[in-house]
Amino acid sequence: MDLGIKGRTALVLGGSKGIGRQIALDLADAGVKVIVVARGQAAIDDTVAAIGASGGTAIGISADLLDLDSYGRIHDRAVAELGAPDIAIYNLDPPPPGTFADVDEAMLAQAYHSVVLCYARMLRVVLPHMQQQGWGRIVTIGSGTAKQIVRSGLNFGYVLANSTRVAAAALAKTVAGEVAAQGITINTIGTGYIDTESNRTWTRAQAEAAGMSFDAFRANMVQHIPAARAGQPQEMAALCLFLCSQAAGYTTGETILCDGGMTNSIL
Repeated sequence: MDLGIKGRTALVLGGSKGIGRQIALDLADAGVKVIVVARGQAAIDDTVAAIGASGGTAIGISADLLDLDSYGRIHDRAVAELGAPDIAIYNLDPPPPGTFADVDEAMLAQAYHSVVLCYARMLRVVLPHMQQQGWGRIVTIGSGTAKQIVRSGLNFGYVLANSTRVAAAALAKTVAGEVAAQGITINTIGTGYIDTESNRTWTRAQAEAAGMSFDAFRANMVQHIPAARAGQPQEMAALCLFLCSQAAGYTTGETILCDGGMTNSIL
């Protein structure tokens, strides 16, 4: 399938590992020039090298994505080296688990900062070019908690994600309505239990906290998923690429789940 995005430029935040890396690789395979942004230089270099080895074009930028001032610098370098982004992927680390009793207001503020404020800053730096040219695609790698909160029945609480993901989804839907007539779509993917290195690290930590083995905790997670398995990064990337495609031009302001049917919300 021709996605209609060959020659475009994509900014992939959190693009050096896991889901973000897979999205960066697949965008490059579709003929998109990719700016890979993350913290660790080694992982960035590895992803950029993999794209180059496959005949793609990419640059890497090491940055602290929790620093609001970094977004302007990232955009300026992207423009100078590959061109202004036509596509932007927001994929920052999720807030840590915990019940309301486990967190304080500083942790709530930090979660809101990373999930909402940094996302808003990215929108501000990428939208002007998209508006000027009359085309753009923005996708957030978010969470199903934007549609249905996670209770503590899975051996952990998730108050930070529950209370911030819905705010980011509401912001995305609001801004999507403001720019839709300019050919720009803004969507969120509600991520489920995806088999990545960071997910395995998270599973191992939660299993230890619950006094369970890794395999037992993972089995407990999977039993709540109708698909009866963890998802793969390639499945997340496939959905993301469709939302970035020319064909997805009439889909905007949506939170679309990729979770094996785990979320029970109808809407």
